[in-house]
Amino acid sequence: MNFAIDKLNTTFKDKKAYFFIVLIMFCLGISFGLYTVKYMGVADKSDLMNYFLSFTSSIGNEPVNYGSLLFEVIKKNMLLIVPIFILGLTFFGAPIILILDLIKGFTLGYTFSFMVTTFEGKGIGLALVSIIPQNLIYIPCFIGLSVICLAMSTDRFKERFFKRGQSKDSCLNGALNKLIIIIILFIAGILVETYISPGLIKFVAKRFYL
Repeated sequence: MNFAIDKLNTTFKDKKAYFFIVLIMFCLGISFGLYTVKYMGVADKSDLMNYFLSFTSSIGNEPVNYGSLLFEVIKKNMLLIVPIFILGLTFFGAPIILILDLIKGFTLGYTFSFMVTTFEGKGIGLALVSIIPQNLIYIPCFIGLSVICLAMSTDRFKERFFKRGQSKDSCLNGALNKLIIIIILFIAGILVETYISPGLIKFVAKRFYL
């Protein structure tokens, strides 16, 4: 684990500019998500509240199908990881990667803000147990993946149009070990989201919503 952290720290030190760009886009997305909930119409908020109450009721009363949940969690993460990696292999992927960073931040900010503001004090507990555990792992991994793939895509762009930057093979080989570490950490986040978060959500749902 210490080796993985040291490897990622080295990546961020070498690519500070990319790191700050990714972080800014991610934080902008969170801000947009927070303000979207703040200015949401009453009817939309009411519909979402009713849906969310039915969801928490089903979570609290029904057993968790871990096999199905694991599949959904893996699919959700692959729909994010795979496009970013593929975009990193192209010379035009950098702007799209940043847009995906913005969307990821927006989703996180929107979900957290909705839970907290809609259910007031009770929503904080549910937001914490349903969002925080896995995202303590996901967010650094997502940012690390974006930084690496943004750097790869930028090198492709420089190589194609300015005849400088690292070659395709050296760039990919240099990033491969870091990407493997990030994937391993993503797997840890998937296991947390599948096997730990549902139990925490059920506990909070039964205690405060049922």
